[in-house]
Amino acid sequence: MKKILLISIIALAGLSMKGQQMPLYSHYVLNYLQINPAVAGSQPCLDMKIGYRRQWMGIGEGPRTAFGNIHGSFGKKKHNFHGVGGQVFTDDTGAIGFTGMNGVYAYHMKMNRKYYLSAGIGVGFMQYRIDLGGIVLPDVQVVNDPAFAGSSSEFLFPQIQFGLWLYKEDRFYGFAIHNLTENALSILPGSAMRRHYSFAAGRAIEMQDGFMFKPSAHLQYVASSRASIDLTAMFDYKEKVQVGVGFRSESGITGLLRVDLFRYVTLGYAYDFALSRIRFDGRHTHEVVLGIQACAGNEGRAVPCAAYQ
Repeated sequence: MKKILLISIIALAGLSMKGQQMPLYSHYVLNYLQINPAVAGSQPCLDMKIGYRRQWMGIGEGPRTAFGNIHGSFGKKKHNFHGVGGQVFTDDTGAIGFTGMNGVYAYHMKMNRKYYLSAGIGVGFMQYRIDLGGIVLPDVQVVNDPAFAGSSSEFLFPQIQFGLWLYKEDRFYGFAIHNLTENALSILPGSAMRRHYSFAAGRAIEMQDGFMFKPSAHLQYVASSRASIDLTAMFDYKEKVQVGVGFRSESGITGLLRVDLFRYVTLGYAYDFALSRIRFDGRHTHEVVLGIQACAGNEGRAVPCAAYQ
């Protein structure tokens, strides 16, 4: 299986790379700033998320993603305010990997008595790398060519993303674009980073005895590839514990958990069970997200969204 995966990676690298090129997240609602820069500043106070995702356990070269973000608000005037923050992420799949870092800014405007609209932008860089030096496959001559020994990398700048976020206390609607500049990759001739489009929506529905139902959806699309959709259903008990299930099209199902560990600390865990053909060797995926806020509850001056928190 390892040989098949490595051969696939190298073959795909020689193409125009029109498929999914950005990391996937199962806990996308808990970690939505990583996807949409317009979320910056939306929390009541300084908010930080760090996490790690290990995809397709059982396959040694399966995707591994580490990520983190932080954001806060400032300059509130009447009902409008600014948000600022940053994102970092690194992703490795076999011989191919990339690392990115972005600064993000968002402006939040009150539209009416209930809704706010924010527009955000993220600007930074991405380092794309390929390392074929440690791969020896007798049947794949391109890997064993001395010209491919060692590793190569290049910096891509700028790496620009844009987002819109419409929200109120019990729901949100988001739209984001990544890789606006579609940078070409000189280390892989004929390849380029493609624009990634995402649409997300979520809602918090009050129930009885302290329970709340939080359905959400996340649609992703890359040019010349199939759109994928994530659907999740979470049940929240007194904003202390959330459990739920998710579904990713053509991929699998996900078990989701979020727990308030301490007054300012939350922990999210996601377990993905693959239903596609990859399940025979790498059906298990784990994701952990640690959240830290500088205040608890609804303290602060921003306008939190229960469907997002």
